[in-house]
Amino acid sequence: MRVTGMMQNTQLLKNMRYLNTNLTDGQNKLASGQKIHRPGDSPVGIGYQMRYDTELSRNEEYVQNASMGTGMLRTMDSLMQQANDVLKRARTLAQQASTGTTPDDARKAIAAEMEQLKEQLVMIGNSTYNGRYLFNGQKTDQPPYTAATAASDTTDTGVYTLNVSPAVSVPVSITGEMIFGTAGSGDNVFKVMDDILDGLQTNNIDKIAAGMKGIDDSSDRISTQWAEIGARMNRFELMENRLADDKVNIKEQRAEVADVDMADAIIQLKQQENVLQAALSTGARIMQVSLIDFIR
Repeated sequence: MRVTGMMQNTQLLKNMRYLNTNLTDGQNKLASGQKIHRPGDSPVGIGYQMRYDTELSRNEEYVQNASMGTGMLRTMDSLMQQANDVLKRARTLAQQASTGTTPDDARKAIAAEMEQLKEQLVMIGNSTYNGRYLFNGQKTDQPPYTAATAASDTTDTGVYTLNVSPAVSVPVSITGEMIFGTAGSGDNVFKVMDDILDGLQTNNIDKIAAGMKGIDDSSDRISTQWAEIGARMNRFELMENRLADDKVNIKEQRAEVADVDMADAIIQLKQQENVLQAALSTGARIMQVSLIDFIR
């Protein structure tokens, strides 16, 4: 077959386009750090990359849930400490007032402070984290208690949970009644406080003394739930560590499929540049051949 000058020129231009395409692709890989820019670059690889990206997205969601759960439980842990301190002070005051030697004006002062302690307990019961009420079950948008009717207020029995993996959902909330006692019953801490206040106002020493046992029972109940909060915090922290390890593994798997080996990419790009320069040099000599060259 006779090779004409037109054929040489056409083939040269075709080769130049091919080399320029490879050079541009190498530059894009170095600039982005990614092997795959379109599905055609690696039909199999793009499938793995999309799967790993989805897993990373889910992992991030679970990490955020675990972080929020840890934050909520840490807040609850602090609130249990506050409630415990309030009850300690309430018991001290009740013990002072239960003696027959306490004068009326001192008993009135104790009653005023006891009222403030009760209001502090109500505030603790209505505490929030990021706008979510902590002690009203799944009704996180509604306060569980009011100052006037706290002793008879019922809380939602649902449990607010957070997903930390496709198959694991960890409970976060603890209902107010589990901490502060059943609404309307004698073990309700707000009812106990109301009874002590009534005893202080009516000088009923027996009622005040009975209230001290109610405070002790409430303290024991709070301590039990406090331990539960600590156990849940430990579980969320373990899940956060596990999710962090999973994230590292997924990123490594994704990198094997989609990330560029920079050292190798630089070598490949340099080789492409050398080939292009050689092709340009050869092409320049071919393109210079004309009829005048043959006449000579």
